[in-house]
Amino acid sequence: MSLERTESAPLTPMQRIREALRDDIGLPALGQSVATVARMTDGDSDTVDQLAQAILSDVSLTQRILRCANSPLYRTRDAVPVTTVSRALVLLGFDQVRSLALSMMLVDKLVPGDRPGSIRRDFAQALGASTVARCTLRRCWPSCAEEGAIAGMFRSIGRLVASVYVPDATAAVRAEVLAGTPEPQAARKLIGRTYEDITREVVGSWGLPQRIEHALKACPPRPTAPRLSIDWVLLASAFGDESAVLTRRHGPESHERTAAMLTRRFGEALGLDAEAITEILVQGQRESLVLAQAIGLDASMYDAAPGTPQSETSGVTVDATAATPPDAAPVIAPARSASAVADADRRLLGSLSKISEAMAGAQGVHRVVQLATEGMRSALGARSAVYFARDDAASAFRPRSADGCDLTALRERIAMPVQYAPDLFHAALARGADLHIADIATESVRTRLPAWLLPCFPGVRGFLLLPVTVDARPMGFFYCEHDQPGAAPPTPEQADAIRLLRNQVVLALRTEPAGTR
Repeated sequence: MSLERTESAPLTPMQRIREALRDDIGLPALGQSVATVARMTDGDSDTVDQLAQAILSDVSLTQRILRCANSPLYRTRDAVPVTTVSRALVLLGFDQVRSLALSMMLVDKLVPGDRPGSIRRDFAQALGASTVARCTLRRCWPSCAEEGAIAGMFRSIGRLVASVYVPDATAAVRAEVLAGTPEPQAARKLIGRTYEDITREVVGSWGLPQRIEHALKACPPRPTAPRLSIDWVLLASAFGDESAVLTRRHGPESHERTAAMLTRRFGEALGLDAEAITEILVQGQRESLVLAQAIGLDASMYDAAPGTPQSETSGVTVDATAATPPDAAPVIAPARSASAVADADRRLLGSLSKISEAMAGAQGVHRVVQLATEGMRSALGARSAVYFARDDAASAFRPRSADGCDLTALRERIAMPVQYAPDLFHAALARGADLHIADIATESVRTRLPAWLLPCFPGVRGFLLLPVTVDARPMGFFYCEHDQPGAAPPTPEQADAIRLLRNQVVLALRTEPAGTR
């Protein structure tokens, strides 16, 4: 397409975008920075250090990462402030800090403080798409949740670029969408390309990881259930983007109406009904509000739909506690006394302090997992807890640390094959999903237990299995058992403890030389 300007033929919106992309010297630098951080996926000691240095080199980015780490979305009940990037990496995990850093880089370039409120609301919409994609994958394929969050954010780059460089055309598209026209159709008519097309044109030269580029492809009108993790990321990011468009159209409180439309298109592929999708939308909105405040977005999150009052978000405080594991059935957690909560907090803080000392003193991953195993048992009130580590030489998961049972005897009797088998343990590891079993006496459960479980743990009546995944590869899992049937899934406080302890193990595995694991 020619970009030559003539007096009789003013530039079309798409030509104006391409001319701006050519002339804006800041965009190539943004692309290089974004691609560098997005490619940091190995999570070994080098990439952890590189990510920390990339954040520390930008004072504003450092401050906002720490603000996020101390926000209600991530802050734990121990109330110990997060004051260093290294501690944020420990508490939040490598992938989560990486996705936060990427979103903040886009804010700095595309949504600085002098941008009109409409552009800031466009970024808030992108943030909503990102959090919904993350919440969706927590249920469907948890090990890819942060990839989904990144892809959900990147899907909005075309929309953001259009808002910056052709605001009049973008406003016209938004008006047609509010009137009921599908966004791709409206954008193609008024701008000349869909926002997905513009996204691919903008980021095509950035050198993003192949999995992220794949996730930015168009999603079919009626997608089918994915089989591979890479396709789950594509589906979840498209679902998140569509949910954000519909939420802005209907208003942020019309979750049921939005969920009904999303269910018709995505429900079968995701394996989610309207009620589950509504829950995801509510949780995604809560998380996006907290993140928006932490990042520094003070504008309203959404344009009001016709006849819908504008949502007031400035100054909102959201109590976004950690979610229970994806496979846990929702229950009413029993009330706990203040002294019991304080005692649990002290024990968790003690475990985290010991692990931090072990990592600082280079005591090795074995010491970290032993302390984490003891912390898991204490936090969950389990009869016993065992950490199974991946042994690639033996192609098996073997007990590596234990609390409340005989580790030596278990090591002599258990070597769970790495190769997939049709049982609950392998299914949970394949999905990277936490698995809570309240009562193993249920026939559908008992017939799917691995053969070694009951002989080695004869008193088990219920258990919690917690995969430890590093870069989409299961490296081990925690097994925590109860000797009474009907045990409730973790409370929010216990889920906090699980997340923190597991993040410590993941960080230790990433920084430990492969030969010493």
